[in-house]
Amino acid sequence: MKKLLVLAVLGFLFLNVQGQWYSRQFNVNSIDDLSQAQLNYALQRAEANLKAGKILTLSGVGAFTVGTIIAAAAFSDFWNWDDSDTGLYVTGGMLMFLGMGSTAVGIPFWIHGATRRNKVEVALIKFNTSAVSGFRQPAQLGLCVNITF
Repeated sequence: MKKLLVLAVLGFLFLNVQGQWYSRQFNVNSIDDLSQAQLNYALQRAEANLKAGKILTLSGVGAFTVGTIIAAAAFSDFWNWDDSDTGLYVTGGMLMFLGMGSTAVGIPFWIHGATRRNKVEVALIKFNTSAVSGFRQPAQLGLCVNITF
């Protein structure tokens, strides 16, 4: 029963993450309906999520590594356990636990920020002008054949 409950909560979390962010935030049906200012704001938010995810992940890995080293130092002489080693073991265990938590939070932030940044950058392409022709790129890119009579 506990496993089923945990799986259900995780499933709802991932379904909620897959929602369309632009319809909730800007009340539009498509990302192509956003203005350049709205897309630039969304790009700033995506970059902030990406940066936060990187910081949380890397600091979590560092804390886990330091905690592992401290906990291993507590076990330097396993057969002659001393009460003074208990503090090192607890400190190392706490750092390892906090590092795992920070990494578990940071990785989804990192992925979410990178995915959103890529989508926004693709949507911003329609606002860029071409350096070669000086004309704005069409909304739908592709090849076409014009036949005139």
